[in-house]
Amino acid sequence: MQLQWKDVSAPDVLDYSTDYRLRQAAMQQGAPAQDQWWSALVQLDNMSLVGFADVLQSSFDGDAVIPVEDLIEGEDESDPDFFVKIFAKPNALKALNATGNSLGVRDINLGHEVSDDAAATASKPDLVEGAANNITVVEDGTVTVGIIDDGIGFAHNLFRKGLTETRLAAMYIMDADNGPNTAVGRKLFTKQINALMVKNTFSGILDEEAFYTAAGSINYASPYFSTTMYRRSHGSHVMSLAAGYPMEDAREDRPIVAAQLPSAVSEDTTGTSLAPSLRSALRFIKRRAKRIRVGSTSGPIAPLVVNFSYGNFNGPSDGTSTIARIIDHEMQSTPEEQRRMVMPAGNSNLARVHAAINFAQAPAGHDITLDLNVMPDDFTGTFVEAWMPYSASTPPPNFVAVRVTPPFGSTSLLVHAQAGSSQVLHNAAGEQIAELAYALEPAPTARGVITLSINPTFTNEDSVHVAPSGRWTMAFQNNCLPDDETVQVRIQRDETLPGYKTGARQAYFNNACYVRFNKIGAPLPVDPEGSDCPIQRAGTLNGFACGDEPIMIGGLTQSNGQLAVYSSAGPSSKARGAAVPTRMGPDASARSDDSLVVYGVLGAGTRSGSMVHQNGTSVAAPLAARMVIDALAEGEDADRAWVAAQGECDDSSYPPLQPAQPFATRTGGGRLRLANPFGPQPPQP
Repeated sequence: MQLQWKDVSAPDVLDYSTDYRLRQAAMQQGAPAQDQWWSALVQLDNMSLVGFADVLQSSFDGDAVIPVEDLIEGEDESDPDFFVKIFAKPNALKALNATGNSLGVRDINLGHEVSDDAAATASKPDLVEGAANNITVVEDGTVTVGIIDDGIGFAHNLFRKGLTETRLAAMYIMDADNGPNTAVGRKLFTKQINALMVKNTFSGILDEEAFYTAAGSINYASPYFSTTMYRRSHGSHVMSLAAGYPMEDAREDRPIVAAQLPSAVSEDTTGTSLAPSLRSALRFIKRRAKRIRVGSTSGPIAPLVVNFSYGNFNGPSDGTSTIARIIDHEMQSTPEEQRRMVMPAGNSNLARVHAAINFAQAPAGHDITLDLNVMPDDFTGTFVEAWMPYSASTPPPNFVAVRVTPPFGSTSLLVHAQAGSSQVLHNAAGEQIAELAYALEPAPTARGVITLSINPTFTNEDSVHVAPSGRWTMAFQNNCLPDDETVQVRIQRDETLPGYKTGARQAYFNNACYVRFNKIGAPLPVDPEGSDCPIQRAGTLNGFACGDEPIMIGGLTQSNGQLAVYSSAGPSSKARGAAVPTRMGPDASARSDDSLVVYGVLGAGTRSGSMVHQNGTSVAAPLAARMVIDALAEGEDADRAWVAAQGECDDSSYPPLQPAQPFATRTGGGRLRLANPFGPQPPQP
């Protein structure tokens, strides 16, 4: 395979990822791509929402609309974290993404592809939700539980209080076929869910296949599918650990508001398409939670705890990414509304997806090289981001330059950390298969990033031009990087989740200096002391959860109290102008495995009566959320500081960590001693 790099000018756009994804769609789909609708989030620059709606109408003649589903009346449009969700076609998205555009947009984030029907009904009033705006009066001690996930088996008996009575206040199936009066997706409220249960109950048994089909959660004719079809699903399991109770308990004090993300978003583990859907999910949960009042229809709003067990590997990881800012903005408590957000620390500690480039100990003129293993038979692209440190200078300094050598190909020219620097790799037929380009992420991130984008290494489509698998080499040249600063290099998450069939395979760094195992052959969970290897376990925290609001939870093995080897470690990166990292590690750690031989934690399957094991920090988070929910019900603050203090208090009941580990970056405040509500209880000290 003859490969050749070409020097090109990087696109002058607000968001490089948006531009790259649209260009890839056009290359792979041809002319039909121009008529494809996408969701996106935009940030406005000194423009009102009404003014922006007028601009879209006059500039794009129906090719861009603002959906009404998640607008909140009275919102402060001057807030720097005020986002507007739109549905738009590529011609409009490209114009909105242009640097210096006159359309009032200062940043944009592309979501996922949406149907013509969804776009056509997006601007219509949501009559279903409007008709369900009645207030639910609850008793003191009630806490509303919010769940955002995929494949939520919400008819499971753990989420019911009777044969045909649900505990859910609302359920939003975001990619279900539009109902006759629903703007986007399908929203079901208590009475509707109960009615569907009555309709699909025969001889005292709920036909859950028929129920989920009628609810829109299962649709075998759809090109996408819900993991609710399977025996187990992530969403069902997570929701049971946070809010599952035996049906006979009839818990009225733990109402649930859930949002099931579109399957197209959940299967995209990179997280690049998540932002618009996550914002809609959070706003739906907040709107419905406001209708749950304590004591009377004019009483205080019941506290809200949301669990979101998703994570990523890439991004600035400093709390300034779009996802992190959405979470901070939407989940901030007010005097009237007490809110908490619980998220996992991540499972990438041993994934070799993070490297730190620092030239303090490197010989003068010496490049630092990363060996990148790109997997064969990978149906999805591979993306590596090299994040520069923040600088107040305008433009930022040209800290480093990067050159890339693919398998069977020549080495690229240097791509510098300066505007317009870019290289494109072509195959023998002249088709683009990789790209190396610099872009400046707008404020509040205000950091430069050099991105290596590699095409899939296998495909069944003639329109997809494959790249070679094997070892790709990234060489970093020091231009002016200070000795006390570091370039953080992160590989985007690229996995095939259980139940999905994307064909994604995770790339990883593979330098010989990286020590994988200890002396007896067990995985080494921490970086060896004194190691100068650029590939590091430290700094692998979930980038989605690096903001101020989320309570971040790591994972541990309950039987011996040792941290799970996969549980990600801090610190996060330093945000703009900050002297220290945004987070040193998770806030605390909790059970993610019952023991070394009984992996995972027991929780709900997708069908009533079924229980399954799943592991990871995704299951530690809802167990901690359950603790936070109970604490709020008792009048505790149950915020990040409270959780860290609880971890510190519980930690002394566990044996010391072996090997000794940097406490703050791995465990946070300490190791929580939490019961499994459906399985073995923790051993008592």
